[in-house]
Amino acid sequence: MPIPPPFLVPPVWSNGAIRLYHGTLTMHQAAISAGVNPSLGSPRTDFGIGFYTTTSLVQAKSWAWQLAAASSIGGVGPVGACVMAFEADRNALARLETLAFARGDREADDFWSFVFHCRNGGLTHGRAKSPGSFYDVVYGPVTAFWSQRVVMLDSDQISFHTPAAAACLTPLPKETVFL
Repeated sequence: MPIPPPFLVPPVWSNGAIRLYHGTLTMHQAAISAGVNPSLGSPRTDFGIGFYTTTSLVQAKSWAWQLAAASSIGGVGPVGACVMAFEADRNALARLETLAFARGDREADDFWSFVFHCRNGGLTHGRAKSPGSFYDVVYGPVTAFWSQRVVMLDSDQISFHTPAAAACLTPLPKETVFL
């Protein structure tokens, strides 16, 4: 078997912490650094109320810019945007109750049923085992046009919905990027 060129060889797997990014407004940066509160998230989002992160710095920057642009509408003036970096221990995440979606194509009814449930006002994750509760963490694609079953290519989201999940996030303040 031929040896791949060095730029295609990934680092040796270490099961190290996962790096996550959160796009937000600068006015929220200090409060988030002091402690993530998933219950402050917006309702009617892809996976319901929670704290949303991504593994993509570019995607987080886009989210921050969109928030800043939306917040500046109506003569409020310029609103600063920033991207916060976090680390999460993989072993700690593995102990949580999670829901993961690998696919978001139009035929992924399981994924789309969940997104439609959350986007249409589902206040919890509709768990039969624990009615009125959330999964700790949900992993999956990012919707672009949810009502048309379209996801963004090369994007992901990891949402944290409980205090136990939020406790897994360690902010990296020196890596906050102000836009």
